Amino acid sequence: MTSQQSLTVNQNLTIRLLRVLRYNKARIERSLTLLPESRRPLFHALPFLLHINHPEFPGFVDDSSVPFGLNNFTYRDQIKEALSLCFPAQQGLLDDVKQLWPRQRAIDALVLMGSIGTIAQSDNSDFDYWVCVNGEELSDDQLTALQQKLTLIEEWAEAAHHLEVHFFLSDINKVRANDFGVAEGESAGSAQAVLLKNEFYTTNIVVAGKAPFWWLVPDAVSEQQYYSLMGHLKEGSSLEPGWFMDLGALEHLDPSELFGAAIWQLGKAMDSPFKSVLKMAKLEVFLENAEHEQPLCNLLKKRVHNGDEAPGSVATIDPYALMFDQIIAHYTALQQPELVELLQQCLYIKCGTRLSQPLDKEKVTFKRRIIAGYVKQWGWTRAELRHLDNINNWSFQEMVQLSRRIHSFLIHCYRRMSAKLSLDSQSVSKEDMTVLGRRLDTFYSKKENKIPFLRSGFDDKVYCPQITVKKQRKKGGGTVWVAYYGDQLGKLGKVLDKTRMMQTHSPVQLMLWCVCNRIVDDKTQILLDYDTDPVTDFDLSQFVRHALTLFPPVKVNALARDALLSPQQIKTCMVVLNFTTIRLKATVEEVTVIYATTWGETFIASGIEALDSLWFELQEVSPAPPCYLFVPRSSHSRRIAHDFQQANEQPFTVLD
Repeated sequence: MTSQQSLTVNQNLTIRLLRVLRYNKARIERSLTLLPESRRPLFHALPFLLHINHPEFPGFVDDSSVPFGLNNFTYRDQIKEALSLCFPAQQGLLDDVKQLWPRQRAIDALVLMGSIGTIAQSDNSDFDYWVCVNGEELSDDQLTALQQKLTLIEEWAEAAHHLEVHFFLSDINKVRANDFGVAEGESAGSAQAVLLKNEFYTTNIVVAGKAPFWWLVPDAVSEQQYYSLMGHLKEGSSLEPGWFMDLGALEHLDPSELFGAAIWQLGKAMDSPFKSVLKMAKLEVFLENAEHEQPLCNLLKKRVHNGDEAPGSVATIDPYALMFDQIIAHYTALQQPELVELLQQCLYIKCGTRLSQPLDKEKVTFKRRIIAGYVKQWGWTRAELRHLDNINNWSFQEMVQLSRRIHSFLIHCYRRMSAKLSLDSQSVSKEDMTVLGRRLDTFYSKKENKIPFLRSGFDDKVYCPQITVKKQRKKGGGTVWVAYYGDQLGKLGKVLDKTRMMQTHSPVQLMLWCVCNRIVDDKTQILLDYDTDPVTDFDLSQFVRHALTLFPPVKVNALARDALLSPQQIKTCMVVLNFTTIRLKATVEEVTVIYATTWGETFIASGIEALDSLWFELQEVSPAPPCYLFVPRSSHSRRIAHDFQQANEQPFTVLD
């Protein structure tokens, strides 16, 4: 290759670098614009805490071998001002920061990924960082110490600022080889390695340190071309090799990851369905276009390199908007208007722009401009906007209806993809498949006597500070117990129906469902309608108090990996006696058995035979699961509990 050709290559690399730096700077500015004012200093404080290791600051590890120090990190005035707000008591140290500065810098880069700095950023968005290190230069003990430091900073951010931060300690060499460990917590493991790298490249913001060299190569290059271009980095030139890290090229996505990625998104949808519905749709779009479309990250990079057709302009380049445009184009072409409408609603709710509320023009953000452009394109009315913006005041039925539409889309999308994929060719590991599959089974499956999970995307909104419980007669005979949102005493007809949440044949089952699905807690006021004798509001409150302790709401994605890889066992058991029978009787008239398993499922069954059927799981395992006995308060409750204990070999702890 001639020197002239080499110069041309270097010029192109330099031009791309400048445009990437401009885009990265714009993403940082967008992040800070959308952050609540109280949290903006944290954007600068978090990198600083990785850069230093001092007992007066969060994240200190009392170990001389702990690696710290961020590559290319500088102490600018903006950072100093932010740190003064976060740590006013340490102002003396901040004024003479040299005594804190590391002699060596062990962390190659701190990189944000995810929704931060995009239209999807909200006040509650997590901060997901990749902490990039060269694992070959650090011992196992050093990596353990660094992980300890990261965990301490995460805990400080949560405790002091209610900010959810996740640091993913990433070995550059493993990332280059698409090795992301096992599927646990926030990590996708083998389920979607290349897809995870695609998402990282699509959404990353370099907060401090080296930039991925991937940013400098054209959008459509082979791995060989990628490394050929990397060879043009020269010491002492305008493109120093030390400015970049090699996380690998990304020429194509891997269809063998789609099945694992699909079940991963189904799992994530248990906690964040508005985001997962868009990502699941993205997977289906990729499956349909895998042969002739580039990864989304390369399409985004092309727009950055082109300055969005106007060098220097980055105003319309947004990772989530680009993804959304692809999705909508796909489902529109398939003539599926209901799905298009659902996806539009999910994007709007996820972004939380609240366009129906007028805003000072000086405060209009890039996010509001982009979402407003979408809404105008969709032809939405002001009334439609007001309805979506008023989501905090939606009825319980409205929230559940939208959630069911979302989960129905997710399941059908998963089934369509499964039908087109050969499971034998999928790369997800057997263990990851087991963990992810069991989480899905826990959340979605219907089983006899199982308390179903409410498929809701509104966990923070379904909680009821007040509920009404009514006992109603069915037309064909028999009775049902019904829970309503709020104070519905004396109300009938359509007004009452709008607040209906759940009905069952048993008040114990009804209240257990409310507890398991975060509908009620021990602060909820339970209003009991007339004609429910012998059940009282005190009985219901007492049961709720015990159920919250023994059968608290389960976050399925937080179930321990080891527990899901082990045989299912009973974790806790409680027997409820005579809850709906006449309290004047001193004999056992009614038995209700409740038990929870190590796989996160809760079951309820009636009759002493239900308890007998569990004898092996309760008595023949070690350690035996704890068993409890609850009898509603009456003059005979102690005698009833005593007689039941005497008649059963299983030891029970009697609850007050």
